Amino acid sequence: MTIIAEMTDEQIVQLLREGQAGAADALYERHAKSLYVYLSHVLNVSNPEDAVHDIFIRVIEKAHQFNPKKASFRTWLFRIAHNHAVNIFRRENLVKFQSFEHNVGREDGGKGLSLGDTLADETQNMDKSVLALAVKECIGRLKKDIERQALVMYYVLGKNYEEMSGVFRKSISAVRKYVVSAGEKVKDCLEAKGIGALG
Repeated sequence: MTIIAEMTDEQIVQLLREGQAGAADALYERHAKSLYVYLSHVLNVSNPEDAVHDIFIRVIEKAHQFNPKKASFRTWLFRIAHNHAVNIFRRENLVKFQSFEHNVGREDGGKGLSLGDTLADETQNMDKSVLALAVKECIGRLKKDIERQALVMYYVLGKNYEEMSGVFRKSISAVRKYVVSAGEKVKDCLEAKGIGALG
């Protein structure tokens, strides 16, 4: 296992294809936590562990399809996670979002307002659970699943637009538009509820 631990993801996937014992476990140990965080923010489940296991089963089943010339393993893995989440969204049409504090960029490339900035004065004395429910409801109103997932990947997991482009198989500008558009819709929704105002 020590030798596997020193290998790249792509090398380990090759071992997985060859049926090497421990290869799947090594990939799981490296990536399960970030998948868990991602899924816990986008799925309406208290424990996304089953979903993480489902994704790794698909990784094992599809290992022969992985092409390192087309994408990194992480990008390929999150593409599988994205597809899995979309399938769940379609079944349940539910979403969970717990953190949205990073800046939302503007179309002109400048720095936009974070949700925290937008709500600053008006929400200082507001019960945090009330605010959390309002944010969750506004995220739930987003009609596009890809916008929900883009928000989580960008704001919670800290993925950049380039990596997200590989996950969603969309251009960088398209991914950026998903994030910006969704962020603005959430802020507009909160304003309509009387929570915060754009400065």
